[in-house]
Amino acid sequence: MFKAIMKGLNVLAVIHRRAGKDIFCLEAWVLRALQRIGTHVYLFPLYSQARSVVWRGMDYDGRPFINAIPTALISKKNEARMEIELFNGSRLILAGSNSYDSLMGTNPVTIIYSEFALHNPLARQYLNPIIIQNNGIEIINSTPRGMNHLFEVYNVVKDNPTYHVEHLSVEQTFKHDGTRIITTEDIKRAKELGMSEEMIRQEFMTDFSVGNLGAYYTREISDMEREGRVCILKPDPSLALHSVWDLGGTDATAGWLFQIDGKYINIVMMFHDTGRGLQYYLHQAESYRQSIRCVWGNHWMPHDVRQEHQGWEQTESRLTQARKAGWNFQVTPKVNFEDGIEAVRYMFPRVRIDKNNCALGLRGLREYQRLYKENQGVYSKKPLDNWATHIADAFRYLAVNYRRLYDTPQAPTKYKSNQ
Repeated sequence: MFKAIMKGLNVLAVIHRRAGKDIFCLEAWVLRALQRIGTHVYLFPLYSQARSVVWRGMDYDGRPFINAIPTALISKKNEARMEIELFNGSRLILAGSNSYDSLMGTNPVTIIYSEFALHNPLARQYLNPIIIQNNGIEIINSTPRGMNHLFEVYNVVKDNPTYHVEHLSVEQTFKHDGTRIITTEDIKRAKELGMSEEMIRQEFMTDFSVGNLGAYYTREISDMEREGRVCILKPDPSLALHSVWDLGGTDATAGWLFQIDGKYINIVMMFHDTGRGLQYYLHQAESYRQSIRCVWGNHWMPHDVRQEHQGWEQTESRLTQARKAGWNFQVTPKVNFEDGIEAVRYMFPRVRIDKNNCALGLRGLREYQRLYKENQGVYSKKPLDNWATHIADAFRYLAVNYRRLYDTPQAPTKYKSNQ
C-alpha cells in the first residue's frame, strides 16, 4: 500500500480487526506530509476517538502512537488542537467526522478515514471535492459493518485505476516471519469469550453480507421495505405538519417532519447537519412547510432544551430562542432509554417514510446500534455513539410523543397552527 501512496494513488483497505490498520495509517500520514507540503488530515468517527487512539493511545508494547513521528521532523505541536507542524511546513491534523465542517478552510491534500464504516457518510461527500480539486488523495481503512456506505464506496472504486483496493481477511494477512497475524487459535479464544459466528465473519473474515450486528431496528426497517412503506410520499396540504428535534449545538443536529393521516405517520422530511445554530434549522423547516402550503401542528424538543448556552449563537436556552422566533415548542417527557426504544418499535408498523427526503435518516436508523464490549463478547444496553445518534434520538422522541398524544389513529385530525 505504501507503494501505491508513493505513486499518488488513493487507498481503500477493507481489512480485519487487529491487522494494524491505524499503525499503517499513522505512517502513511507522515509519509504523505513529507512527500507533499500541505495539510494532511487524519479523521476518526468521533473527535474524542482521535485523541484517545492516536494522540494519547499506545501500541501493544506500551509505546505512544504519536511518538512514531520522529521528533527531528516536528517543528511545532499544538496539544489542544491536536495539530503538528513538520520542519518542511506540512501540517498534520487529527479530527473527527462528527464535526467535519470544522475543517472548512484547512484545504487538505490528504484525508485518512479510520474505520470508515462508522463515519458520518456526509463527511466524505463534503470533503472529497476538496481532495479532487487539490489533486490530493484519500486513504480509507475499515472493517465492514453490513452493506452501508463503506460497501457502496468499495463497489464504486474497486475497479477504479486511481485506487489501490485491498479486501483482506485473517487468512490473507501475515507477519514478517510468515505466520498469520490472527491465528485459528485466536479466533477459537474469541469464540470462547462469547463472540458470535456473525461477529467473527464480520470482524475477522471481513464479510459485507453480515447484517449490521447489534442494530436496534433491523427487523422493523426490513418490514417497512417489504410492505412498501419506504416510498415517495406526497405531503397533504390539508394536514398539519409536525416536527421533532434532537439539538446538539455545535455537534450534529437532527429533525424529522411528519404528518398523521389517521392510518400512518407519514415522515416526509429529515434535516441533519453539524455546526449550525438553531435559527438555521427553523428556517429550513419553515421553507419546507411553505412549499407544501400547510399549517404547523406540534413541535417537540428534547427534555434538556431548557439548558442554557451550549455552543449556540446566544446564551439563552434553546427553548427561549425558539419561542421568541414564534415556535411554540413542547418539551419531550424524559423517558428511560429502554422504554424509548420500545416506543419506537411500537410505532414502526404505523410509519411510512419518504425514501428521497429521508434517505440519510433511514440510513442513520439502520446504523444505530448497541455498543459492543469486546472484552466480554457481548453487546451493551447502551448505544454506540456514532454519527447516527442524533438522528435516532430525534426518532425516539417522535415515538415517545406519538404514543403519548396520538395513539388513537382513526380519522385525520385538523390542527390549529402554533404560529
